[in-house]
Amino acid sequence: MNKSRHFDEITLLAQLRQGDRDAFIRLYDHYHPALYHYVLRLIKVPELAEDVMQDVFLKIWEIRERVNPELSFNAYLYRISRNKVFKLLKKMASDEGLYLRALMTFAGAAEDADNKIRWQQYETLLNTAVSLLSPQRQKVFRLCRDQGLSYEQVSHQLGISRNTVKEHMVLAVRHIKEYCIHYGDFFPLVFFMFC
Repeated sequence: MNKSRHFDEITLLAQLRQGDRDAFIRLYDHYHPALYHYVLRLIKVPELAEDVMQDVFLKIWEIRERVNPELSFNAYLYRISRNKVFKLLKKMASDEGLYLRALMTFAGAAEDADNKIRWQQYETLLNTAVSLLSPQRQKVFRLCRDQGLSYEQVSHQLGISRNTVKEHMVLAVRHIKEYCIHYGDFFPLVFFMFC
């Protein structure tokens, strides 16, 4: 980053802090493309990536008076974006409507050959992670995930307490998440774990 660009950013940030809409728009125009590609790499769905971008820049506008021009604005934007993505993924895990919207978008995109291959790789990754679970934990996970049984139903079927079922699921999901983060992308894992 050259000195004049750095000075320009500091000036724009100072203007932003004063509520200058033109400064905000210039910062938005400058950072949006790279930030959008970063978010899209994490969540793979263009509509959702754009939603995250809107949330990020809305947040910047809301807290504009607290933005410190002396700190790296770029790093700050990426940190907010990452946090918004993880919050969205967590919400998707519990919000069936949002989950289905994302799943349909991603599955629709899987119609071309490259995405089909990627989708198959995610399935393989998940199946490998599940195969590394203990037999009882695999059974609980598959009953909840594949058959859609509630913790209560699995508890009755396996003759174990509901809390034990919940503990198996928490530990299974944690293991699978860590495995998939280590060996592949994180986003599609949310689809597999909660479908």
